[in-house]
Amino acid sequence: MAIKKIDRGHYYEDFQVGDLYKHHWGRTVNEGDNSLFTTLTMNFNPLYFNAEYSKSLGYQGVVVNNLLVFNVVFGLSVEDLSEKAIANLGYRHLKFHTSVYPGDTLFSESTIVDKRESQSRPDRGIVHVKTIGTNQHGEVVLEYERNIMVKKRSHYGEQ
Repeated sequence: MAIKKIDRGHYYEDFQVGDLYKHHWGRTVNEGDNSLFTTLTMNFNPLYFNAEYSKSLGYQGVVVNNLLVFNVVFGLSVEDLSEKAIANLGYRHLKFHTSVYPGDTLFSESTIVDKRESQSRPDRGIVHVKTIGTNQHGEVVLEYERNIMVKKRSHYGEQ
């Protein structure tokens, strides 16, 4: 039985400074996602699970855990940016702009800010990316930057 290899992701050479990736799909975050994530990460901030407490602070109701928001926006970018990544080298300038509520749909887009070849490993390069997450109304909910260590096509026998 023949197995078909599906090649996903991009090599270092595929990224160009200024490229904009509008990551597909989007993801609606529901109450179950928020409750499960908050419980599994042992986050005891009642803002994430107590509607009355959240309302007493001026929110519409339970707020989606900020780290869940980050993980969803990040996850939406993986197929385009880091399927061929060797490592994520760190995150910086993470800013949360507006609250996310159960039922909101999150979208993600990323811009290639810079890239350079690795100084110590000739088979890889470093890609600097800025990602912005928005909700269904087009409001920015968060933004961050990260560096990704990515394989070079030329060193992996690919054309």
